[in-house]
Amino acid sequence: MDVIAEETVGSTKSRIIVAAIEAFANDGYEGASTRQIATLASENQGLITYHFGSKENLWKAALDSLFGSFREELELRTEVLADADPSTRMRLLIYFLVRYAALHPEQMRLMVQEGKTDSDRTKWLVDRHIAPLYEFFNAVVSDAQAAGVLLRASPVHLFYALIGATSLIFTHAPECKRLTGRDPLEEKMIEEHAETIASLLLRER
Repeated sequence: MDVIAEETVGSTKSRIIVAAIEAFANDGYEGASTRQIATLASENQGLITYHFGSKENLWKAALDSLFGSFREELELRTEVLADADPSTRMRLLIYFLVRYAALHPEQMRLMVQEGKTDSDRTKWLVDRHIAPLYEFFNAVVSDAQAAGVLLRASPVHLFYALIGATSLIFTHAPECKRLTGRDPLEEKMIEEHAETIASLLLRER
C-alpha cells in the first residue's frame, strides 16, 4: 500500500472513530447504530465492517482512542510535574482534569453510558482503562495526603468526587448556561471551576 493510500485509510478510520465516539456518548452502545455512525462520518457503512469487523470492535477502538489520548496527556504532565511539591502537583493535575473535561465532555458521557450497566463492555472498560487510572490516582492521592495537603478521605470517594466535580458542569453545559446565563466553556469559567475544586480539596500547610 502506497503512502497516499495509507493516509486515506487512516483518515477514513479516524473519521469513523470520531463519529463513533459522538454517537456512543450521546446514545449509548445500544442506541447508536453503525448506519448512524457512517452518516456522521460521511462514510459508507460497509467501511465500518471492513475496518472494524463489528460494532463492538468499533466501540472498543473508540474507547481506546479516547482514553489513549487522555493517558498520553496525563503521563506527559506527570513527568513535567515529577519534581514539584505535592500541593503544586495536585493543584495542577486538578487544573488539567478540569480543562480536559471541558475540551472532551464526550468522555464522561461515554463513561456514564457504560458505567450504569454491569456488562461485558463495562468489565472491559474498567479492566483496560479505568483500573490503571484509578491506580495512578491512588498513588497521587497517597503522596498528597501524606504531605498533609489533600483532604483526608478514602481514595474511592475522592476518585468519584473528582470525576464528577471536574466534568458535570461541562457535560451539562446547556443546562448550566440556561440556569445561570453563563457558558461553562468560556475560559474564565473553566479557570474558576478548577480553582473552586482545588480550594475544596487542597489544604494549606
